[in-house]
Amino acid sequence: MTERFTRAHMKPLIEPYGLCEAVRHGNTLYLSGQTGMDARHRIVDGGLKAQALQAFRNIQDVIATAGGRAENLVSLTWYLSESPRGMMEDALDVTAAREEVFPGLVAASTAVRVRALLAPEILVEIQAVCAL
Repeated sequence: MTERFTRAHMKPLIEPYGLCEAVRHGNTLYLSGQTGMDARHRIVDGGLKAQALQAFRNIQDVIATAGGRAENLVSLTWYLSESPRGMMEDALDVTAAREEVFPGLVAASTAVRVRALLAPEILVEIQAVCAL
């Protein structure tokens, strides 16, 4: 059995495209990529770390919406837009944001540098998998 989850404030943005924020299949929750977009549909100011913080908070909220627990995150994929900084510097900002939202979390992780994300102001998108 498959269930789909989308937070109420995100439905107008993504449902017209046939998308959802998460799909539960069995005991696994697969989350769509989350960005630094807040509940008012604005990308937060403050650069990469601020956007990563918001993305991780969004992940936390989506997991809760689906009835899961964030400590059961098992996999993260970070997509980082091109930056004049080095990949490792950017990864340290995302790691610091993750630690702030999910202290002590160790999950299988992959970081990918991409030319661009959905909009030029988006610096990071984070996809996740959570065991339920």
